[in-house]
Amino acid sequence: MKHLAWQSAHDVMETLEQHGHEAVIVGGAVRDYLLDKPANDVDVATSAMPLEVKALFEKTVDVGIAHGTILVLDFEEPIEVTTFRTEGTYTDRRRPDEVTFVRSLAEDLKRRDFTINAMALRRSGELVDLYRGQEDLQQQIIRAVGEPYARFSEDALRIIRGVRFVAQLGFTLEQETLIAMQKTSHYLGEIAIERVKAEWDKIFVSRAPEKAMYYMQEYNLGEAIPGAFEAYTKWQNYAAKDAKWGWTYWCILTNDLTLLQQYRCSNDEKSFVKQAKACYDILLQHQPTKFELFQYDLKYWKCAYELLALQNVTKVISYPELVKEKQDLPIQHVQEIAVTGKHLMTWTNQKGGPWLREVLDEIVKRVVNGQLENNEQTIKEWLQNEWFV
Repeated sequence: MKHLAWQSAHDVMETLEQHGHEAVIVGGAVRDYLLDKPANDVDVATSAMPLEVKALFEKTVDVGIAHGTILVLDFEEPIEVTTFRTEGTYTDRRRPDEVTFVRSLAEDLKRRDFTINAMALRRSGELVDLYRGQEDLQQQIIRAVGEPYARFSEDALRIIRGVRFVAQLGFTLEQETLIAMQKTSHYLGEIAIERVKAEWDKIFVSRAPEKAMYYMQEYNLGEAIPGAFEAYTKWQNYAAKDAKWGWTYWCILTNDLTLLQQYRCSNDEKSFVKQAKACYDILLQHQPTKFELFQYDLKYWKCAYELLALQNVTKVISYPELVKEKQDLPIQHVQEIAVTGKHLMTWTNQKGGPWLREVLDEIVKRVVNGQLENNEQTIKEWLQNEWFV
């Protein structure tokens, strides 16, 4: 527990325990600890009521006090502290209509999604494992807590969360859990698409996205959400650290850019996918021209080249050759052109208009293709001798 977040959680727990409250580390941090993996977040659950938590620490933020969560800022890292609770019905199949604060850790753990996430760790190092979560970790199984159908009926996002854990950990879905997912998969259509997209973002940077696609296709888990999953075998060797690569590859495999709109991707994501796909299409057909190399940044060519390699397509050019050809271009950016629109208007004694963009575009193309030297005097002579004749 050398990580700062772990130490801060330890300090929070010690304070709570000194005042007579039970306190444990819960959720993904415990799972990752048992897998000997670094945890992104270390959360504490406690028998203390929210106002009791606030009274014990100097610096707190009410990040979700209605659901029992207080952010404690007293130590090196901020720690979320949540009161043990039970949950009522889930009308929207995502969040409970009401929560009830309780003093029982056992009651709190039984509301959790999967056994591997339903373990708790005391400050002493004692593991509280009421649902065989450690055993399922060892057997590499994703199993719902309690009655699977109830878990997915009350919170349908758990379906794709389960698939995401399969992709991240390389595990398999336990049979009863999988059957319940199938029976409740239509409820995914009731979940805000932004929440579903957030799960795909994590799947696209996971260790085994092909497993996620396999379950979505073979067991019809994706029937209520956008996208096709038939090409899951083509994800076999896919690996990326940027989710935008995953969105690009999915759009390529399905030939469907509307996925970006359906999943409400950001403008940055849409721009990346469209440009990377354009590079992919170019590489699929021919060796890029100088102007095509100029048009797109290397990050798009890199993505396109790697995704093309997954398709076992013969490359028209090696990536190092592509990089060298791009680096050898006379200019790398439009801003490097030696003249501006003001130059052109002065030289021609004309006002701005559509002609200006047309001329500037032609200058850029000629410079990139080596047909026109990039200096002010040469461009001026070309303009006077060839454009306005």
